[in-house]
Amino acid sequence: MSKNGYIPSGFIETLQNYVRERELPAAELLDEMGVELESPSVSVQRFYELLELVRQLDPVKALGLRLGLSGQPKHFGVVGYMVSSCGTLGQALARYHRYQGLLRGGLASRTWLKDDVLYMRWTAASTPLACEFSLAVFVSLCQALISRPVTPLRAGLPFPKPPDVSVYQALLGCPIDFDRRAIELAIPAHLLALPISSKDPYLLRLLEQQSQALLNQQPQFDGGEVGPFFSRVQEQIVESMKNGDVSAEAVALALDCSLRTFYRQLRSAGYSYRGLLAHTRHTLARQYLADPAQTQTDVAFLLGYSEQSSFIRAFRSWTGMTPGEYRTHLMQNRKGARLHRSE
Repeated sequence: MSKNGYIPSGFIETLQNYVRERELPAAELLDEMGVELESPSVSVQRFYELLELVRQLDPVKALGLRLGLSGQPKHFGVVGYMVSSCGTLGQALARYHRYQGLLRGGLASRTWLKDDVLYMRWTAASTPLACEFSLAVFVSLCQALISRPVTPLRAGLPFPKPPDVSVYQALLGCPIDFDRRAIELAIPAHLLALPISSKDPYLLRLLEQQSQALLNQQPQFDGGEVGPFFSRVQEQIVESMKNGDVSAEAVALALDCSLRTFYRQLRSAGYSYRGLLAHTRHTLARQYLADPAQTQTDVAFLLGYSEQSSFIRAFRSWTGMTPGEYRTHLMQNRKGARLHRSE
């Protein structure tokens, strides 16, 4: 993982909790963390800086592992809530892999099964401390999902072997290889069948629709990577829909950005805020309306409209149809497709 891009700001809570539990003299640092947590995302560079500041306060061995092992699904943002709604750990990890781009643009990973072992390998972070954190927070996620300890069979870290590896092995409970090309983890495959107590099929369907829609509309910039600022704006729009205030002023304020800078950066990426908001709402509306379990009132609320009539007018302007007409059109198309397959 390079120092570019953004990640969910929830990861900062693991640092914040550690500083408080250890009673470290860091009142100013805690305040800084609190400010960062007001936004749904934080730059990778800034997160690395906070990691280093905690290390300077408490330079213990394997600090990244200690911090990461306190991670919870909520710290992973929308992806964390999605995997928490799955039925089994296997289903959760499949969706984690599919939507990892919402966690960190450009993140590359590989997962495979062999001889009853699930092997995982993902992009290395740029510092040993960040590598430790990345490995441990993923293990912690798995443990939280199935509500029991997950003892890996083996792990790997992409930095030189330290003089004393005992603390690393004690924290993870398994042998650890060093000088690897990426972060590596191997766990017993039978864990994939274990149930997740917080499973919620309805919420899973909703979050997966939202996540897929967001992935589908991510623009590509130089080098093929998602524009970091665009991703943060898009994420904040979805977050702001929950309280009904999706004005440019509210979104810019949440991103700690002046309105003038906010508009300028969007223009440089070829977008207007009004167009981006409408595009995001339109994309999500089509996803939500495809689910017959959601009423039009539900969809209007999810998109941040205070009145259903406002949603109906907006949807008609996007598609030339009311939401009800769009749903009828979808049902007719599905019925026609079924008839065609049966012939």
